[in-house]
Amino acid sequence: MTCERCHGLMVSEQICDLQETNSDPCTNGYRCLLCGNVVDTTILANRRRSSESVEPRTASSPRLPRLVAA
Repeated sequence: MTCERCHGLMVSEQICDLQETNSDPCTNGYRCLLCGNVVDTTILANRRRSSESVEPRTASSPRLPRLVAA
């Protein structure tokens, strides 16, 4: 598996959240050996949900003004 951020090698890892209130604080996921990016099922579900709620930008969408130093 390849990292989305740096294209490094992702390895399988058990990720534990000690502050989790659920009964099982550990889950399986992947961590990048180069940049440390972590991906698990919860992260992927949140990204999917977030990207579905964003409206796609079109060519006619207003753009933010550029800040130029004077």
